[in-house]
Amino acid sequence: MHPLIFLSGWVALGLLFGVQEIMMSSGESKVPLWYPFASWAVDYFLWGLVCLVLWHFLRASIQRATPRQMLLQFLPLSVLCSILVESSYAAVFQHQRPGNHLSYLARVEHYLSSGLVTDLATFWLVFALFRGIGYYQQFREREQMASRLEAQLVQARLQALQMQLNPHFLFNTLNSVSSLMRSNPDGADEMLERLSSLLRITLAMGQAQKVRLQEEMDVVQLYVSIQQLRFGDRVKHSIQVAPEAWDALVPTMILQPIVENAYVHGISKSLAQGTITIQASIDGDTLYISIRNAGCVPGSFEEVPRKPGVGIANVKARLQLHYGGRQNFTIQELAPGDVTAVFQLPLEIDKSPSSDNAESWYAASSSDRG
Repeated sequence: MHPLIFLSGWVALGLLFGVQEIMMSSGESKVPLWYPFASWAVDYFLWGLVCLVLWHFLRASIQRATPRQMLLQFLPLSVLCSILVESSYAAVFQHQRPGNHLSYLARVEHYLSSGLVTDLATFWLVFALFRGIGYYQQFREREQMASRLEAQLVQARLQALQMQLNPHFLFNTLNSVSSLMRSNPDGADEMLERLSSLLRITLAMGQAQKVRLQEEMDVVQLYVSIQQLRFGDRVKHSIQVAPEAWDALVPTMILQPIVENAYVHGISKSLAQGTITIQASIDGDTLYISIRNAGCVPGSFEEVPRKPGVGIANVKARLQLHYGGRQNFTIQELAPGDVTAVFQLPLEIDKSPSSDNAESWYAASSSDRG
């Protein structure tokens, strides 16, 4: 509705009617060629001005008008606008046609008698157009509001699920501390220190819903170091991440619940030595992450799908909220006692500069293992 564009559109419409009049007129017409163009252009320019005033000052009233208001307010207004346009037109064109001399009032009367119905139709077509624009704007606003509410709902759900993880994880870890209090007080003290470090990291993440894979691996490594104090040499760990995958974005605390699940449902129930292997790679526009637990009691995995814990249910819910159907998460027992969880996530790379790198992370994780 920019004035220049709006008025230009009306003038262009008038020129089209001018072309139509010339094509329909006989070749013997004494009217100059320019007259139909000027006549129609001025007529529609005046209507453009009227409509521009209606849009800026009466748009809200037009869009809210009831049938009663249309009859009592806008019908008289349509007649008034028609008179105004024809009066202005008569003032611009001092002759009805070149050579035909009529007084100003006679020209106004002539134009009104021949064009009032057309003018009223023009007014009400514009009225319907403005009303339709109002309906469309309201529809778009409702659509955008619904989209914002949906995004806020998803954000609230994600935050609730993320907050659910901390007490769940804390409860399980404190159980581990409790089990060491009598048998290994120094180990329990060390476990509490590492738990404090882990909680500090999770608090530092704040409300972030996604972090770089490198930051997520820091959390996993700290959690693993806590569990090593409990299980000692019974568990071996291997982390293999492709260099280009370190800056890939993943949902916050998405891997720790799966690693925790490997301990709760696998390592803790078996006396044999176990191995937890975490691998991450990129293939095209997909990030692949696998967590393999080669230390479960054969058959124990069959109980998990029937009674999914808080951790796995939380992971599935958050993946669905983040990615919808664009993600895939599976847990399979490839061989007796050998369970693998696989994430397939849409690839998102964090473009922000990072002071960390894989070498410094490995150095830190090595010192943690020591």
